[in-house]
Amino acid sequence: MASGLIIPGVQVTVVKEVLPQQLAPSGVLGLVGFTERVELTEQNQPKVTRAGSWPRYVEVLGRASAYSLPEARQALDNGVSELVISPLPQSAGATARAALSGDETKAKAFRALLDKAVRDASAAADEAKRQWDALKKSPETGPDALKAAEARSVEAKAHLDDATAAQKAGSDISNDNAGISLLARAPGVWANGLVVQVTYRETLDPSVAFDLKVLRRTAGQEELLEMYRGQSLTTFAATMRSSAFVKLDETKALGWPKAAEYTLAGGQDASAADYAAALDRLRDEADVDMVLAAVQDYSDLARVARIYGAVISHCNTLSDECRGRIGFGQVPRTGGMDTHAQLASTLVSDRFVLVAPNGVVGAVTGMVGSLPYFQSPTFKRLSGLADLPALSTEEQKSLLRGNVVPVVLERGRGTIVLRGLTTDGDQINVRRVADRAVRMLKMVGDLFIGLLNNADGRTALKQKLVESLVQMEKDGALVPSTDGKDPAFKVEVYSSQTDFAQGIVRVNMAVRPVRAIDYIYATITVQV
Repeated sequence: MASGLIIPGVQVTVVKEVLPQQLAPSGVLGLVGFTERVELTEQNQPKVTRAGSWPRYVEVLGRASAYSLPEARQALDNGVSELVISPLPQSAGATARAALSGDETKAKAFRALLDKAVRDASAAADEAKRQWDALKKSPETGPDALKAAEARSVEAKAHLDDATAAQKAGSDISNDNAGISLLARAPGVWANGLVVQVTYRETLDPSVAFDLKVLRRTAGQEELLEMYRGQSLTTFAATMRSSAFVKLDETKALGWPKAAEYTLAGGQDASAADYAAALDRLRDEADVDMVLAAVQDYSDLARVARIYGAVISHCNTLSDECRGRIGFGQVPRTGGMDTHAQLASTLVSDRFVLVAPNGVVGAVTGMVGSLPYFQSPTFKRLSGLADLPALSTEEQKSLLRGNVVPVVLERGRGTIVLRGLTTDGDQINVRRVADRAVRMLKMVGDLFIGLLNNADGRTALKQKLVESLVQMEKDGALVPSTDGKDPAFKVEVYSSQTDFAQGIVRVNMAVRPVRAIDYIYATITVQV
């Protein structure tokens, strides 16, 4: 007898419908570069950090990271959804340094001030002790006067002890003026040209005070990063420890610095292997769909090509795992249009975008991340860019023929992306739509793993796929053919007898991503 109701009635069984989760928002940027602070994992490897706003970025990674990784601010200013930063290890590359020579004149003046302070304190202590002794011998001295004299003597002795201790400490410090080594907080080429200025006051006060400036000079422009007024020997070391941009190499003797200007130099970028290792740490960040390696040194194009090649390899590897990504890079600061086009020709891929001129790739990436995944960045505005190098019409044509994305300043439009394309010549949004369809198929397919491979199961899988694709078509990401004969997508779900025996269900899916209007050809007939 079948189990069920005994008394006549109704039994209801509720079956929960399989619902796919929402896909992660598009426009999450994986960023690789130098940062001021690097948090380490238990395996002593740099930890991947997330930041959805500029204050959060500065709080976690340090203020100097705004300069060692300028692409972060550009991307956030242009609307990227979130930054996922994989820092390069601080041992990568080479740190910029500068040696501050000691100033013996200031050291002698400092010691003279301390000696005078000891002499004055000693005389005051002797006088206070003499007065106290005299009052103790006088029979007319009252208890209050005697107590006050004792307090003055004790206080004068304490001042003498302090002055003597300061004299000893000052002598120990200022006798060795071999120099102070300064180094940049974050290693890399960005620190070359960082300037530390030491300026003494016109009059020598008891603290031998001087002012300290930290400057950054690039392309003939000077930017004040930090200003410290009224520094002394007792505050100088603490100031340099708290500076966001430079710090003391405390393995060397600390003495008075000379009044001069000291330029940090010798910084070097990380190797291609360092960048590849940092990219590999982004593999487990499933929601990242854009990747940018913030290269600092473009003097060796072969090395730059290797780094960008690692970006392309990373994107291709993740696409095989249904987590397609698009990589971004930029042309060198120097070189002609032919050089830029040649670099692009060595990086041909439907998953890589090369941007010109140098210094704008963060803004382009941020703007692409702010757009719906099916929108083209062509003729879209960028913000936060100043002193953009002008590109002539011929230079723009040369870059486009080489599949390099030009960023130009146009009157009435502002700073725009002239045309958004990958280095294989296709539109960026076409690749993003295709990647979105792959992620959707993977997400829906995961829901059916372990369910029964029967007609109902295969039909349900097809229905869920069609449902998601219909939504993509309604959003405008997928379109039918221009003649209307072919639909925006096609889906086929089947399992052969051999597949059935092995637990395999096959899905054939065809999608037609929407394309942007890049050109309009018009014919005007003038009638007479």
